[in-house]
Amino acid sequence: MSRRILTGASIFAAGALAGAVALAWAVGPPKMSAAVLLDITTEELRWAKTNVRVNLDTWEPGSATGAHQHPGPAILHVLEGELEETREGATRTLKAGQTVWNRGKIQHIVVNRTDRPARALAIHLDPGR
Repeated sequence: MSRRILTGASIFAAGALAGAVALAWAVGPPKMSAAVLLDITTEELRWAKTNVRVNLDTWEPGSATGAHQHPGPAILHVLEGELEETREGATRTLKAGQTVWNRGKIQHIVVNRTDRPARALAIHLDPGR
């Protein structure tokens, strides 16, 4: 029968492993979280098919979309920067972290009036063809 001699290094390794297991057990498994960015009920989606398009839109400083409208509603979530949107005679500032619902068939323009780029996630829900 062979005898094993425990060295300081092996005792340290065993202790470290036991400590890591205990810490993992105490902390528990990783948790998932969800932040609701928009929760809305709409009557706009009355068509049989819906074209869903997701864009990552980027505005350089001073750039604008130009006046336009979408056939269906759109969700805009500003990822970074600040944007100015004008629609129906009113202008609002959209900041990073903000999510808005825009009804379809409404002319609007989005402008970056800052000196930094702005990015937004745009989800378009248009009538299918």
